Amino acid sequence: MKSLFVATSVALVALYSAAMAQTVVPEAELEASVEQFAVGAPTETSGISAIINLGIVPLAGEFETPNGRVLRTREIVLEPNGTVAMHRHEGRPGVAYIIEGEVTEHRVGLDGKAVVSVKTAGETALESTGVVHWWINESGKTVRALVVDIVPAG
Repeated sequence: MKSLFVATSVALVALYSAAMAQTVVPEAELEASVEQFAVGAPTETSGISAIINLGIVPLAGEFETPNGRVLRTREIVLEPNGTVAMHRHEGRPGVAYIIEGEVTEHRVGLDGKAVVSVKTAGETALESTGVVHWWINESGKTVRALVVDIVPAG
């Protein structure tokens, strides 16, 4: 009976993970950023050859009020000339760690200041509410990023 419970739990996590893996930029975050910053930033994600779900941690029991959120871990593979569309983080804090390659990040902070930086293997991009950013792979090589964020459970 215990093995059936474990198998069912693993299957449910796999189904959840598959559903969560289908998008890089949530539609609402894209729309929020386009309204605020329509300055030639990419509005479509392209060149993603893989989104590999590495796991989730339900936050129930971790915090007093997790509000139906989970900690999600994914590997995103961005091909040369690929883009992650402009989006604005809202209640979805995260960390993107560059495993391989280099990617150009365009970012507009809460202060309205625009910054362009190249993130290389071993560097991180910290993402929090109010940050508008997008990535462009101008390097000619594949970029692999480990992305950990807190997202709604459903």
